Formats: sequence, C-alpha cells, structure tokens
Amino acid sequence: MGSGRSPLGLSRRALLTAPLGLAAAACGSSPDLGIGDLKLATGPEGATYRESGAALAALWNEALDREAVEIVFTEASVDNLRLLRGGEVDLAYGNVDVLRPYDGETVALLRIFDSVVHLVTLRDSGIRALADLAGRPVALGLPGSGTRFTGGRLIEAAGVPVEVRDLGQTAAAQALVDGEVDAVFSLTAMPTPAISWLLANAPPVHFVDLAAEAETMRYAHPGEYLPVTISGAVYPEVATTATLAVPTLIAVRSGFPTEAARFFTRTAVEGAAALARTRPEAYQINPRTAAATVPITLHPGAAAWFRSVKL
Repeated sequence: MGSGRSPLGLSRRALLTAPLGLAAAACGSSPDLGIGDLKLATGPEGATYRESGAALAALWNEALDREAVEIVFTEASVDNLRLLRGGEVDLAYGNVDVLRPYDGETVALLRIFDSVVHLVTLRDSGIRALADLAGRPVALGLPGSGTRFTGGRLIEAAGVPVEVRDLGQTAAAQALVDGEVDAVFSLTAMPTPAISWLLANAPPVHFVDLAAEAETMRYAHPGEYLPVTISGAVYPEVATTATLAVPTLIAVRSGFPTEAARFFTRTAVEGAAALARTRPEAYQINPRTAAATVPITLHPGAAAWFRSVKL
C-alpha cells in the first residue's frame, strides 16, 4: 500500500474480522470497521466530481457516525489516478479510459455515473463541427483531468490542431463568456455545474454534435466509450445533441481490505436515493449499473456484495 501503512489505519486481520452492516451494533455504537482516516480524490471547482464526492463522503461518514472520509480537491481523473497509485489517497473518482492501463493495480468499487463530453461554443460563433476548431483557442481542461485525456484523444483522432488552454471547469466557462476561448470541452456528469452556469449567465450557447467522433472513439477504444445525447431534459432550451460518454468509477488500490470494500460499495448503492436528493447524477446508481465496471475489474469485496444482491 505504498508507505506500508494500511490506508484504513488497521491491520488486515482486524478489518477482515470487523462487523460489516450499516445498522449500529447491539451496544448502540456506530458501524465498527475499525478504520482510520481515508482520503477521496475528487475534482476541480465547477465539476461534478467535486460536488458528487462531497455528497458521497457525507453519506459514508454518516454511515460510520464520524468524519472518516476527507475529500481532496484535484485536477480530476488523471491526477486522481496518480495520487491513488502513489498511496496519497485511498479512494478516487476515475474514468474507465484513464484507469484501463492500470487495471489490476487499481480496481473498482462501483460505477458511480457516466461522464459526458460537452463541447460548448457560443451560438453565434459559427462553430458547428469539431473540424471548425482548427487553429482556434480551446479550453481543454486541466493537464491532470479526464477532460484533457479524452478531449485530447478526440482532437488527435480527428486531426484537428487547436490552441490548447489549461483551464478548469469554472475558469473555462468564464473564458468562453469573456471571449478568451472559442470553445470549451467538459467531461463530467450531467448536469455539469459549470455548464449550468454558462446557460444562466452567457449569451446563447451551442453544443457541437460529436456523433461521428463517438463512433470513431468506440471502435478505436473498445469498451471505453458509449454514444449518448445531451437534451433539453437536462439543460433547458438546448437542442438534442449527439456525443459520447465514459463510465466513471470509484477506484481503489488492489490491496484495499475486502470488508471495507464491501461496506463502502454497499453504502453508496443503498444510499443512492439519499444522494440523488442533492446530486441528480446519483439517479444512475442501482446494483446492476453500479456493478458494470468492465473493462475495469471489480474489487473482490465489491464483487461479493453485488453477488449477494443477486444481480
């Protein structure tokens, strides 16, 4: 586990013999996994990762009846994987395309939602296709983000040279309004806080159709991407637009203790309705969808819990 310290502050034997359930023990104490403090890597300002992570950590902490899980703000998926592999965090939001080369070293507790590629421009920009971005300044996410990773793959596959701007979600939205960039890539769940801000505060915006690029990416990287649509049901008054998505998982290192993995997986899935009251992307969570982490391996503890609910 990197430093040799259990990320849960406990011996493996003690964890494996600790009681699991979410109900309090007979003595009235909180669930006793015997865990120490944990860190959950999330994302930047304006991104779903950060807000979803805060809600998920609160759910876990409530189940444990103490502040066991601390959220860590990051540049998102690529940065999260680096921190997770280095033992600097214990749990992390991560996209399948970023995690895949390290499958086995890192494994999944569950699929938390699907992150959607938003390519946003101002409606009067004249940009209607990815090719129209050639030579233009484009916000392509922070260097450690999933937006940079997946957006970079997209523009490379399309052979479209752009002037890359290193901007997080909130800064990118403001830069579009200020005319500093001509388009913004955002890879996150819907509705995305920064995109919702744009719709409320910017001149009319337009989502660029990526139907052809979605098919190219699916065939180039089997199992990593899926076609989706952005619609007015999520973003009012926006035309339905074809794009692509990548599953987002909660990842841990392969040595994460089994009973703790069961507990965190179970709590997240069974608490989906509570999460959804403040985080609409949590409506995607149910036992069947949460278990669908292929091509990333489920942690054995998570897999055991999913089997117990008879998927």
